[in-house]
Parts: sequence; C-alpha cells; structure tokens
Amino acid sequence: MIIREHAQDGLAGTGPSGLSGLDQESVLIVDDNETLLESTTRILRAAGAEVFPALTIAAGMQIAQHEAIGLALLDLNLPDGSGLDLLAQLREMTPELPVIMLTAYGNVRSAVAAMKLGAVDYLEKPFSPADLELAIERAMTLDALRREIRQLRRIIPGSRGSVIPGDSAAMRTIWRLVETVAPTDANVLIIGESGTGKEIIARAIHAASTRSSGPFIPVNCGGIPETLVEDQLFGHEAHAFTDARAMRRGDFELADRGSIFLDEIGEMPLNSQPALLRVLDQRRFMRIGGERELRVDVRVIAATNRNLDEAVEQGTFRQDLLFRLNVFTVTVPPLRDRREDLPLLVAAFLRDIGQSLGKTKRRLAPETLQQLVAYDWPGNLRQLRNVIEHALILCQGSVIVPEHLPAEIRGQSAGMPDVPDATTRWEQWFDQIPGDDLSLNAISDRLERHLVLRALRLAGGRKAEAARALGLTSDLLRYRLQKHGLRTDGGDGQHDRLGTTPEEGF
Repeated sequence: MIIREHAQDGLAGTGPSGLSGLDQESVLIVDDNETLLESTTRILRAAGAEVFPALTIAAGMQIAQHEAIGLALLDLNLPDGSGLDLLAQLREMTPELPVIMLTAYGNVRSAVAAMKLGAVDYLEKPFSPADLELAIERAMTLDALRREIRQLRRIIPGSRGSVIPGDSAAMRTIWRLVETVAPTDANVLIIGESGTGKEIIARAIHAASTRSSGPFIPVNCGGIPETLVEDQLFGHEAHAFTDARAMRRGDFELADRGSIFLDEIGEMPLNSQPALLRVLDQRRFMRIGGERELRVDVRVIAATNRNLDEAVEQGTFRQDLLFRLNVFTVTVPPLRDRREDLPLLVAAFLRDIGQSLGKTKRRLAPETLQQLVAYDWPGNLRQLRNVIEHALILCQGSVIVPEHLPAEIRGQSAGMPDVPDATTRWEQWFDQIPGDDLSLNAISDRLERHLVLRALRLAGGRKAEAARALGLTSDLLRYRLQKHGLRTDGGDGQHDRLGTTPEEGF
C-alpha cells in the first residue's frame, strides 16, 4: 500500500516529523482506515514510539488490557461502535491516560462530548504531520504534569520497587488516606496481609510528611530475638554487658527527626512492650546500661498482619499500647480483592524486572493474564513479583505463555503429571492426522496455516508484527491469509479437520 497515493484518507502528507517526547512511549492507535493507520504508525515509530495499531474497539481494548499504554489516538467512528465508548472504557481503566480523538466529519458536538469524557484534544481528518505533532505535544505536556504529581505522591526515594500502580477504588482510598495523614505527626497503624506493600505505604507517609528530609528506619519486630529487642530499639552503652565493647545507638535514636517503621508489631514479645509504650508516651528512653535519658523526636508508623484486638483478648498484646499505635489506621487490601489492578501491576513488574534481566518489551499472552487474574495470590504483591521474575527468566521469546508460570499458578499440583515436552506434543498431534491426509503438501499447508494463526494471536492481531515474527513481508502474509481462507483480523473462516495444534492443545 503506497501512503502518498492516499493522503486524502488521513494524513495530508508524510514528511519527517519533529515529534519529541515519544521515545519508548507506548502509543495505541485505533482507526478502521488501514491507510491512515499505517501512515500514522510509521511516523510515530520514526519518533521512537512503540506503536500498537488496531482496527476495532475490541482489538484496541485487548491491547490496552495487556500493555502499559502512555498515549491513545482513537477514531470517532469504528466498525464495532463509537470511539467515545472506547474512550470511556480506557479512561475507566487508566483515568490519567492522554487521549486524542480523530474524526473525519468535523462534528463539533462529538468533539465536545469527547473532551467531557477526558480526551485532551481532537484532530479533524485529513491532518498534517504538523497537526499531529502539535496535538501530541500538548497531550504529552499535560501527561508530564500529571506524572510529576504522581511521582510526588507515590515515589519514595531510595526504595526499589516503591510504586504501587493501580487505580482500583481500594487503592484510590489508600492514597487519599496517605495524603490526609502524612502532613500530621499522628502515629499510624497499617493493617494488611503479608506481601501487600505495607512498608511501601509507610515510606509514602514519611516521604509526604514534613519529616521527609529526616531518616526512615525500618524495624522487623518479628525478626529480633526476644532477648535483643530493647537493645535493637534503644541501644546500649559501652561495657553494659558482655561483648558490649562500644556504645551502640538504637533504632529510635537513629530515627530522630524522622520516622521509625515497626513492622510486624504484633510479634513483639509481651515483656518488651512496656518499654515501647513509655517511649511512645514520653519520647524519652535510656540506652541499656545508661544513666541519663535521651529525648527523641520520632514519628511511629507500625504495621501488622495480625488481628491485634484478638491478641489483646488473648493477653499477648497490651491494650494501652494498641491505643497509642492506632491513632490512625490504613488497611491495605489483599491483591485478590483488587484484581482490576493486576494488568498495571504486571506491566510495572515486567518493565522493572525486565530491565534488570535485560529482557525488555516482553508481554503476556491473553491466556497468561487470565490465569494470573484467576489466581488468589496468598503472597500478594511479593508473590506476584516473584512469579513475573520466574516467567521472564524462562521466557526466551517476546511473549510470556502459561507454560512460563509456576505450576501452582497454572492450577497444577505436585501429584499431577508433567506437561508433555514440545517433541511429545508434536508427535501426539501427528498421531491425530487421518490416514487420507498424510500427503506432504497437505501436512505442510496445515502447519503453515496454524503457524500463521499462532503468530497473529501472539501479536494481538497486528499483521505487521506477525509478519516480522514469521520472517515474511506484509504482502506474503496477506497472500497466506487469502490462501488459507483466514480473515484479515486473524480469524478462521473454515473448520480445522486435524484438531488442535501442539501449541493449542495438550
């Protein structure tokens, strides 16, 4: 297809673009005009963007669910509905996503409706590369401001993996609570299961407080031997006991003018709790073996995965200490209660871990994401991060398939037989071929047909990407689609007499 012969269909010219700020940005384009789609894709890729073109709302949504999209260009009129419907769905998934609407009709009313739904701009077809550049630069400038605000709210300096992406109602509530309590000096108790990100919330509170320039000292109360708790918290003087050759400052002293984070506070031994209660009340303590009190200015943030009210009833936790700690409560939901955040969480982990492993731009097959969403995640964010790292290590291509996930995610138990290896699955497939279809040409055609289908599926219906994966030109891929009676959207127009392929079955 020659773009310059069809400029009136979309871009009014295809000269070099001066687009900036798109390097490595993921851009979704949804338009049923293939000429416009290809020409716009070419311009944006030349500017360094990773472009995901789609012809329909359904294809666009599938991409948006699996990719961390940073900008969207949407046609107003699409074969399976209105671009306004797609805009609303995208904004529901990612409220801060910058969206530019495309229309060939100059419909002011629709443009106004799009802006009300959250679009940042709209372009009338035909538009020039300069018009496209101006609209995108406006959109990206607005997005940069939004990102700066998100950074101030969510990034905690010096903490690896310190962002909790997600825009579920539960996470919006969490961040509102953080913004409310952070400027105060109130003690905070963070409640949540193991691995939900309680320390990240604690660091966010510290980073957004007036103490942000001071230290943040994390203490794992469950990991300190009972006999060493007070030494860890308050320190000791030289020669206070055997082997105490020098003075050591405790964690409360180290946290002066900052915040101390008492993780797993419910595991603190009962006989150590009175000393903690005293320092919470008076902000004074003595080192072990010391003769003078030290004053500290410390904010206390505690966290637990236990029910402390039950611990009080059982006599393992002091009620007065709970009262001091629980001035303000933040409850972090488990991952299974905010599954709508999984695509964003997965995208964040793929990006961060992929960079450290040298495996960037990997993505999930749709069935892989389905298995992740269906799983209950007893280990929460910590387990999800480990699973994504496991999958990235195993994945040698660009797409993570279910076989790359640990057995427990795939619903297997230790007693179940192993998944057959690739050779076995090919043999099983060949054994299913009827005797009258054993000619070499017939088998070759069937294999070619299934490889084309698989490439299209893994590419999310993107024919250009599927062609690259198969080592074909776009024209050769179109020829094979026609040869095998396959629809241009990657669908299958005829019955498969040979059954499933080794990749799709077994």
